[in-house]
Amino acid sequence: MDPFALMDFLGLSIGQVERFILIVSRFSGMFLSAPFFSRAVGPRRIKTALLLGISLVVFPLVTPWPMEGKASVTSMIGAGVTEVLIGAIFGMLVHWVLVAVQVAGGLIGFQMGLSMAMVMDPTSGMQEGVLSNLLYLVVLMIFLNLDGHHLLIEGIANSFKTVPLGGGLPAGEGMLKASIAGLIQLFKLAIIISAPIIAATKLLYLGMGLINRASPQIQVFFLAMPIAQLIGFIVLGLTMTLFSQVMAREIDGFFSLANKVLGL
Repeated sequence: MDPFALMDFLGLSIGQVERFILIVSRFSGMFLSAPFFSRAVGPRRIKTALLLGISLVVFPLVTPWPMEGKASVTSMIGAGVTEVLIGAIFGMLVHWVLVAVQVAGGLIGFQMGLSMAMVMDPTSGMQEGVLSNLLYLVVLMIFLNLDGHHLLIEGIANSFKTVPLGGGLPAGEGMLKASIAGLIQLFKLAIIISAPIIAATKLLYLGMGLINRASPQIQVFFLAMPIAQLIGFIVLGLTMTLFSQVMAREIDGFFSLANKVLGL
């Protein structure tokens, strides 16, 4: 089918097609890095249809870009890459809250002796620690329960007002400050989540060391491992009562950070 004949049939100009391609590019960047959307779950055709559907709904709300209808191939490629980067930066900053949970799961698994227990995550195609994968899925459910996926779409849709098409990337200084603040908060959150289990297991190992000092005949190593796992799961279960509240607050904080980069 002739694409120009199809454009005439739909009543679209070349400039409108260019604008739609750039809108799809920005949402594509978000789909590559944002929580939930970046997971390899479900048929790709459905994800592609969702991407095009969201872009089609947002299209009437986006103002024309400066070179609409008169852009060269080179300028379109440059603008498309810029739009992908804008969407990817926004999604990545929000995704860091889940990366913090994975880091915390790795720390907890190491303290509990589960660092060698790996499972294949079918949504990412990578091997992950058991606790890292478990905590990631729990926080992802909290994220969806808080309508985080809707907030991602809303953030990108509103970004066309503050960062218009063809306007380039946001201010580099603002992105640098937000990235540094996000990384600091990422590791701080990982330590906060894992701190109770780390403290409990350290006290256990200290007690086992004293027992071994008093009675060297006891095989402390064989006793410490299952006890550390038992204590770790008990403490993890007890802290789960506050876990959802902390994660809800942190998800909101990372969204605020991502919105600040785009001037929202």
